[in-house]
Amino acid sequence: MSSGTVNKDSLVRDLKAIGLQQGDLLHLKVSMRSVGKLEGGADELLDAILETVGEEGTIVSDAFINVFPLPLSEEHQQIIADDKTLSYAGAFANAMIKHPKMERSKHPIQKFAAIGKQALNLCENHTPESGGYDLLDAMAQMDAKNLTIGGDVVGVGTTHVAIDHLNFKRKEMNTGALYRDQDGEVKLAKTNWNGGCGRGFPKFYPLYREKGGMLAEGKIGNADSVLTSMKKTLAIEIAKLQQEPRFFFCDDPACYSCQISWEHSPKNYLSFGWAWLRKNSKNLSLSRFKNLYRVLMKRA
Repeated sequence: MSSGTVNKDSLVRDLKAIGLQQGDLLHLKVSMRSVGKLEGGADELLDAILETVGEEGTIVSDAFINVFPLPLSEEHQQIIADDKTLSYAGAFANAMIKHPKMERSKHPIQKFAAIGKQALNLCENHTPESGGYDLLDAMAQMDAKNLTIGGDVVGVGTTHVAIDHLNFKRKEMNTGALYRDQDGEVKLAKTNWNGGCGRGFPKFYPLYREKGGMLAEGKIGNADSVLTSMKKTLAIEIAKLQQEPRFFFCDDPACYSCQISWEHSPKNYLSFGWAWLRKNSKNLSLSRFKNLYRVLMKRA
């Protein structure tokens, strides 16, 4: 556990203490602001992780890119993604993207960044025809670990995979982005996977602890962190969601995603509308009220 100065040497000690080993296949979810001040920023943490897993190891980070409402505006038609496009997933993801040994998954928009022995194989198999989270599904079957660094980071990487396994459906999101394929042709990719409200995902943590999915808990720098088995957390999630399909929903009665958008959402529109109005009464604008009205009238 770190105290005082956070640097590469202390990070390596923390990573080993929480259970990382040479040769690990590791999915990472990182909040850099939680780690503490690093002179080398995200690159210093990245170097520490690469040193800890070694030449035989592989690390993977979410490195998704922005999508936009369809049809694309003239402004958004000028944005064309490729393997070097930076991600909204944060400083650590973008440090991975800039690394000279980085491989980027071939999915047009739901991209991952990977470095290490198995990086190319994982990324080449995550294609435009793949589901958004198929790469994480493959990692779970390979008995990978997930390291979530920072208590404000949502989830352990497998909940979306479990949702896909159970074929839960939500209202289609009419969004997408342009990308350049391997032949240099510009194409449109549409969002074709389930997102979801991550505020309910931490409800699984007690189950991970109880049923063996949680491998370790500790500090990486100043950040509360958890190390989990992706194979085990996925199995735990699938079993729980088969029993309680709404278990991953958050508890906010004004959450559109959980209360309205899924096929198995409660869809109590009057209750949702009243909760939404109470929550947003202090900054309610005409445009926001119109959006709510459209939702309620269309029974979205």
